[in-house]
Amino acid sequence: MRSFVAALQFLTVFPWPPRAQRGAEEIGPAVSFFPVVGLLLGLVLVLVDFSLQPIASRSLSSVALISTLAFLTRALHLDGLGDTFDGLGAGGERERMLRIMDDSHAGVFGVVAIVLLLFFKIHALEAIDHERWRALIAAPVLGRWSMAVLGYGSAPAKPGLGSTLMEHLQFKHFLFASLTALIIAAVVLREMGVLLMIAIAIFSLAAKKYFHRRLGGVTGDTFGAVGELSETAVLIAVALGAR
Repeated sequence: MRSFVAALQFLTVFPWPPRAQRGAEEIGPAVSFFPVVGLLLGLVLVLVDFSLQPIASRSLSSVALISTLAFLTRALHLDGLGDTFDGLGAGGERERMLRIMDDSHAGVFGVVAIVLLLFFKIHALEAIDHERWRALIAAPVLGRWSMAVLGYGSAPAKPGLGSTLMEHLQFKHFLFASLTALIIAAVVLREMGVLLMIAIAIFSLAAKKYFHRRLGGVTGDTFGAVGELSETAVLIAVALGAR
């Protein structure tokens, strides 16, 4: 239970129970519950979507849903996406890129990446006019599972919460997260869910290799970037499949 609460506090805005300093031994096991947290986020989105259907157009509800997701996650992953693209876009030596990623100021690469990603998310949701709930559940689940794929076996590029997570992330934690994500994806999207898991695994492993080559490892920002890109890919795939 403590690991689940740690995952909930690590990934969302929910403050219950009150935020407390988590021990290092709780951070790694928390990854086991990343897909479960994604499921909870998805269920909230389904409830919001159901509430808006009688009063809002698909366009307006799509904006509201993506805004709700950003709020529920404190826009933490979006911030990681922006920081990652700022650092990699600036280029140069590893230390320079990491220093730019740590800078609190938003650069043009990061802003463009965030804006484009939000556009893709909103328009993908708008294009899904049948059983939208499937995408709203599968996307957060697989987006958070991609973080488990990225973190398992990775080296930290710098000290921080991300490095603590990777140091205490064991195979059993990764396996539990993967089985949970597989069950949810298969139930919600059936064969497509399994295929999307394979595609996201390939993308996350490729991203891991790329980050190790460019940055010397993985950071908390890259977790957010991979999670956001994977989540968006699921929405786009479901939208294309719905046409």
